[in-house]
Amino acid sequence: MPRRIVDLSLPLSHGFKSFPSHPPAVVMDFVTHEFSAPRYQPPCRGFATKLLVISDHLATHVDAPLHFIQGGEDAASIPLEKAVGRAVCLDFSAKPPAQHVTAEMVRARLHEKGLALRRGDIVLFRLWPGPWGAPGFFKCQGPDESAGRLLLESGVSLMGVDLALADVAGDMRRPLHMMLLGAGVLLAENLAQLERLPQDRPFLFVGLPLRIVGGTGSPVRAVAILDVEV
Repeated sequence: MPRRIVDLSLPLSHGFKSFPSHPPAVVMDFVTHEFSAPRYQPPCRGFATKLLVISDHLATHVDAPLHFIQGGEDAASIPLEKAVGRAVCLDFSAKPPAQHVTAEMVRARLHEKGLALRRGDIVLFRLWPGPWGAPGFFKCQGPDESAGRLLLESGVSLMGVDLALADVAGDMRRPLHMMLLGAGVLLAENLAQLERLPQDRPFLFVGLPLRIVGGTGSPVRAVAILDVEV
């Protein structure tokens, strides 16, 4: 029986920008079938490859500690165990976009759903009810500092959001990045399709970064596997 897998990743396409100030992705032909065909013999009719020029924070991605912590781990040094594991999804998409998610709200939702956080867990937040990048998306608020402290005290390994910023929007202190990345907790941004995840039971999350030496983050193909014991 095939696994029930939910793709939590945005498409990576030419011109896509994760954030208004970020560079757009470049996905262009490097070699086409037509160009390479004369080198080959039937049934082979040539090969094709693309050239990619992308930010290490493009689309659905994981932040490495080095993103904000000088001397922190780069993408190539991230322990893979932190990006794979038992996960829960907490849905706060019905709140007003300007409202933060507090520790009290997280505790109440965990209690309501009969969930408990374990050391090493992964916590995903659904915060935006509409399409990615729709008006208001980049100003939508997610977890605040109190929620970040709760996750840190609970020993989580990764916090993910369906927003472009896993922090307090507009706060240039970047409190959650400094707090969580500084403690080795990974951040995943621009997750997708969180509405398809169960809200009352854990599942397996996989979001492995590329082994980019010196990378401050990495695009990931994030997935949730729903029919395995965790």
